[in-house]
Amino acid sequence: MAQQLTQTATVLVTGATGFIGSHLAEQLLHDGHSVRCIVRPGRRRPSWIDRLPVEIVPASLTDVEALQRACHGVRTIVHVAGVTKAKRRRDYVRGNVEPTAALLKVARQLPRFDRFTYVSSLTAVGPSPDGRPLTEDAPLRPITMYGRSKLEAEDLVRQAMAHVPVTIIRPPAVYGPRDRDVLEMFRWVGFGLEPLIGDPAKSLSLVHVHDLARGICQATFDLRGTGKTYHVSEPLPHSFHDLVGLLGEIVHRRPIRIRIPLALLFALAGLVEAVSLIGPRPAVLSLDKARDMAQPHWVCDPGRIQAELGFQARVPIEEGLRTTFEWYREQGWL
Repeated sequence: MAQQLTQTATVLVTGATGFIGSHLAEQLLHDGHSVRCIVRPGRRRPSWIDRLPVEIVPASLTDVEALQRACHGVRTIVHVAGVTKAKRRRDYVRGNVEPTAALLKVARQLPRFDRFTYVSSLTAVGPSPDGRPLTEDAPLRPITMYGRSKLEAEDLVRQAMAHVPVTIIRPPAVYGPRDRDVLEMFRWVGFGLEPLIGDPAKSLSLVHVHDLARGICQATFDLRGTGKTYHVSEPLPHSFHDLVGLLGEIVHRRPIRIRIPLALLFALAGLVEAVSLIGPRPAVLSLDKARDMAQPHWVCDPGRIQAELGFQARVPIEEGLRTTFEWYREQGWL
């Protein structure tokens, strides 16, 4: 019988205005929790959580005093917020490492505290060198600045383990309503194209955002998850070619494979990145992103969370992609 943590105290969520965080807030509410969401001070853009019965608290994630006020009465923190695109390494540190350090400092000072769950990324591990799904015990070899910053944050969480009950969640590629990465794939396939970068046998693990939100909650509120790191994904990886085929069936197109040479990819990424240095925003395509895209296998093994906590992904890939496509259409994104 699983031992559950208290469900009466408020759960603090960072990154709740984003893709994963907003779905997590919805799952927590569905499970009967009270939810408090930290948002950037002076936030102007509306977000998915504005219509939810959550408490919204403006606070900087590096301001310890503001975080102490925001965490009053909190016994569980789920840290989702992070920077996925930046121009320089120090920007990734400011966005991913420093907020984690500040939140852990606050968590240590709370009089009663149950769990600090950090939502990391498979990029903290790195790609699989041979296509075999990586377990949580695989050597940690991140290849991008983003991945290295997530690993640095993980290291802080592990160092705090002696004083704070912690759990680390590593999702692979996440898709579902509100996601913009799979949106781009739908657009390519809608044009009748299958862009191929690198190995034709390219493979990847996926998780639907609803399954990820359930997995985060399950690991956070089960005492058996204390001190553990979990890969949360579908049980088996997918070939990129098969995924494109599914997308083609959904949009009623038969895409033509277009091979993009790695030399061209990196040349274009370098140019776009150089131009972005004079602008206010980081490049959509950077050299780091090109390194990520060039890898043949981003795959992980969710066997640990299945065996220890009984978690199972429930959303079949066909259903998940189809409902995501329908959501894009309803929102006017496609």
